[in-house]
Amino acid sequence: MDAEKIDVFILTAIETEYTAAAHHLDPGRVRRTLDGATYEIGRFSGEHGRVTVGVQLAGPGNEMAAALCERAIALLRPAVVLLVGVAGGRKDAALGDVVVADTVYGYETGRDEENGFLPRIKSWPSSFALVQKARLIAADKRWQSRIVPPPERAPTAHIGAVAAGAKVVAHARSASGRLLSDMASDTLAVEMEGLGLLTAARINPHVQALVVRGISDLLGDKDAAHDAHWQPVAARHAAAFAFELISVSHTGRRSHTGRRSASLPGAEERAHPPLTIRQLGTLAGLLLKVPGLTSPISWQQLLDSLPGLGVMTSRQPNQHLEAVSLLRTCEAYDGWTRFMEALDSLWPGAPAVEDIHLYLVEHQLLEER
Repeated sequence: MDAEKIDVFILTAIETEYTAAAHHLDPGRVRRTLDGATYEIGRFSGEHGRVTVGVQLAGPGNEMAAALCERAIALLRPAVVLLVGVAGGRKDAALGDVVVADTVYGYETGRDEENGFLPRIKSWPSSFALVQKARLIAADKRWQSRIVPPPERAPTAHIGAVAAGAKVVAHARSASGRLLSDMASDTLAVEMEGLGLLTAARINPHVQALVVRGISDLLGDKDAAHDAHWQPVAARHAAAFAFELISVSHTGRRSHTGRRSASLPGAEERAHPPLTIRQLGTLAGLLLKVPGLTSPISWQQLLDSLPGLGVMTSRQPNQHLEAVSLLRTCEAYDGWTRFMEALDSLWPGAPAVEDIHLYLVEHQLLEER
């Protein structure tokens, strides 16, 4: 088993969540430690074959979630990262229901003025493609069959906003509860790690991310006895939904030629290794030699000519880093052909465009013309 390349990474915050997620892995999983971080790595048999899944018990908090998710992305190179666990229900969701975040609010930021605190709520979206899959899974309810043992009441899955902060919100009439009612009234659930996971995913545009939460309390009934019963229930329900999502998804990466990569067991063909930082820098230098491309208008014209790829390219403090970001996105989403077609269309016959094509051919990312 390749411990340094997985298809899906699952982050959990407490032991109950970790146990519920690891339960779905096939027999034979192993525990690996890389750079001080420990992962449970195993196979999961889904509708499209067996995938490799890593699960980590991170501890609570957005800061820890961001740091350990970013480390896992760098070390394990997953295509998908999921936060799976429990949350407090604020509206609409009942105990044991599942809430999938299409958006996560960071509700604790703001400006503290003489006359009071002025909230400045941040929001991070989950990956659009995963949210779309989650909506279909919630609708057909097959995911409920993965819950072991079967629940007395079949839980419902909801798609909507989740709020993530640094404190446990134990009552709807607490200061945080009132703030959410006033400033983010569409919040379905409250938790403590979702903002961190999506922050890590946001700076890695080739990775898709989603937050899946089971409701273990309703912001008013939280005590030790209640948690002892409902946290395991809610964690099992969230894990069942998450693994149904993994099962129906094509989570194995593809090579730059479009073939399934060897990250899936039994694959016979290995993808071309990713470009190194030095190679990406060289290619970015060639790209910025395209006539006029250093102007903001021309750069935006190039991004607009790359539907999907342009949107996923993150903004950077200088043009070289932004060029590297675009190239990383092309690499992650098999976008080299579209990239060259856009350059050929916008700058036909430019020597720099031909140099870029030759470089991609030399590194076996494109075929010769």
